[in-house]
Amino acid sequence: MEKSGETIVVQVNPRIGDIVESYLQHRNKELDSLLEALEQGAFDQIKHVAHDLVGTGGSFGFEDMTLIGRSLESAAENRQTDEIKSLVEELAEYLSRVEVVYE
Repeated sequence: MEKSGETIVVQVNPRIGDIVESYLQHRNKELDSLLEALEQGAFDQIKHVAHDLVGTGGSFGFEDMTLIGRSLESAAENRQTDEIKSLVEELAEYLSRVEVVYE
């Protein structure tokens, strides 16, 4: 991922702009549910969300999101609560810095 604080520019085809905006909004809403799942020890739920990130992030051009998803999936599989919390924070930072530019 780029240096902390820098904008992350992702180029997207304008024909899928509405889908991408909705996708990013959905990912942002999941942040709280991931932390809630962590508090409840719902590791399967975290794995499910992480698996979705792995499967969809790259499709929209968000390669870093795919990498975070892979790490999150592994951390959930191994019940590494501190690592999960750190990765959710990393995902939140990524989402706050990403800027979509339409080609």
